[in-house]
Amino acid sequence: MSKQTHDRARTTEETLLSVRNLSTHYREGEDDVPVRAVDGVDLEIARGETYGLVGESGCGKSTLGLSLIRALPPQGEIIDGEIHLDGREIGQPARSAVKDVQWADISMIYQGAQNAFNPVKTVGEQIREPLRIHDVVPEGERAGHVEELLDKVNLQPDITDQYPHELSGGMKQRAAIAMAIACEPELLIADEPTTALDVIVQAEVLNMLQRLQEELNFGMLVISHNLAAIMKLSDRVGVMYGGELVETAPSEVLYDSPRHPYTARLLRSLIDPRRPPEQVETIEGTPPDLRDPPTGCRFADRCDLATEQCTAEAPSLEAMSERHEAACFHHDEVSEL
Repeated sequence: MSKQTHDRARTTEETLLSVRNLSTHYREGEDDVPVRAVDGVDLEIARGETYGLVGESGCGKSTLGLSLIRALPPQGEIIDGEIHLDGREIGQPARSAVKDVQWADISMIYQGAQNAFNPVKTVGEQIREPLRIHDVVPEGERAGHVEELLDKVNLQPDITDQYPHELSGGMKQRAAIAMAIACEPELLIADEPTTALDVIVQAEVLNMLQRLQEELNFGMLVISHNLAAIMKLSDRVGVMYGGELVETAPSEVLYDSPRHPYTARLLRSLIDPRRPPEQVETIEGTPPDLRDPPTGCRFADRCDLATEQCTAEAPSLEAMSERHEAACFHHDEVSEL
C-alpha cells in the first residue's frame, strides 16, 4: 500500500508554493458567525513535487485549494496569512490582479469535471479561452495547440466541437486536465480528480497526472478522500482536520509511522486486501462545527488518547523527525492504538 517510488529527476528542492498562517472564513452576512474553514495553515510545495491533502468532508481541504487560486465563492474570504507562488505574493492582491496568475501560473482541476465547463460552449472553445486570455499562443496556432493538448490526455481532436454533456465522465475529466495544463502552469491543484469515475478510469487519470507532471515539471496539490490514491501519487501528505493541518510527512513515513491519532484511524479505515474485512474500522463521531470550534485539540472528543490537556490546550505542529510534523500531545502513544 505504500507509495510507488517516483523516478522524478528533481535536482533541487526549490520552494514553489509557500503558505503561512492561512485562514479562510465563510460568512453569509455581516452579523453571522463565520465558519473558520481554514484556520492557520502552513505548507510548502517544491517545484515538481506532489503534495497530497486528505481528511474527511468539511475539514477545509477544498477551501484551501480555492484560497490558493483565489476562486472562493462570494461568502468566502481570506482573513489572514500569506500565499507566495515562486516568490510572488498572491494571497492579498485584488481579484483583478490575481487573474494574471490564474490558469497561467496556477490552475485547478475542479471537483466534478462538469463544474469546470460552461454547458453552452464547446470543449474546444473553453480550452482555447485561457490561451486567448493569457496570449500564450498566437491566434492562428491555437486550434493546433488545443489538438496537441487533447493528444496529451488521450482524447481525439473531434471532441473540440462537442459540448460537455456529450462526453463521458472520464472524457470530461481528461478534457478538464487539458484545460488546466493549457498554459503550462507552475502549480496544478487537483481537487478530487477521480470522483465518480470507475476504478480503471481512476487509475488512468492518476497515471496521466503523474506523466504530465514529469513532462512539465509543475508542482501539484492533490486533494482527495481516497487515501490509497494519495499514498500512491504523492511525495508528501498533509492531513487536515477541523480546518487545521494536524500531520504532514513523506507518504511512506506517514503510512508506516503515523504520529497523530486521526491519521492512524484514517489508515485503519482503508480497505486493504491483506487485511480481513472485520479489521476495517470507522471513526465514531463527526468533525467539529467550525463556527464554534473547541478550545483544545479539535479531535479530542473522538480520540482514545485524549486527556484534560487535550481539551484545554491546542497542540501545535511539532517536528517528529526530518520533514515529519504532527500536532498531538500524545504522539508517542499513537502506535499503541
